[in-house]
Amino acid sequence: MDSQAHAIKAALTEWFEARAPREKKLLAGGGALVIAALVYNVLWAPAYDGRAKIAANLPQLEVQLAEVQVQADEARALKAVAAVRAPAGVALRDTLATSLSQAGIAQAQLAVLGKGVQVDVKNAPFGAWMSWLDQVRREDHVRVVNAQVTGEEKLGLATVSVTLEPASDQ
Repeated sequence: MDSQAHAIKAALTEWFEARAPREKKLLAGGGALVIAALVYNVLWAPAYDGRAKIAANLPQLEVQLAEVQVQADEARALKAVAAVRAPAGVALRDTLATSLSQAGIAQAQLAVLGKGVQVDVKNAPFGAWMSWLDQVRREDHVRVVNAQVTGEEKLGLATVSVTLEPASDQ
């Protein structure tokens, strides 16, 4: 194939040398125009048009990027919440007993029921009870399965019976 390429080159050189000087200048100028047109149409114009399209779409792409970043942050937060495991059984009972004493709710009776815990309290301040219940729901990741509340004669006190289970076992 090398000899064939050499033969073609020799034939073109011979053909070109046979042209008059003015004809050679016209052929060289025409070849330069063809090369310039190819460079423009193949390299320059598509790059210039693509740059303009990208510049026009950039604000929309930035908005989409911000939305994706917000969603990624939310996904990371949800993943962290999902990774938290609520205690169950005896561990849940011990956790609830500690938090009840810290909340000032005395004489609570706690009984383990499978993965859940039954909490019974007599004469508990209702406001303190509700605050405690909301706190353990958020911090210890438990849910209320069953609740019974009865008001006492003294204003603000109640007898409460509630069953709590780990929220992840829904």
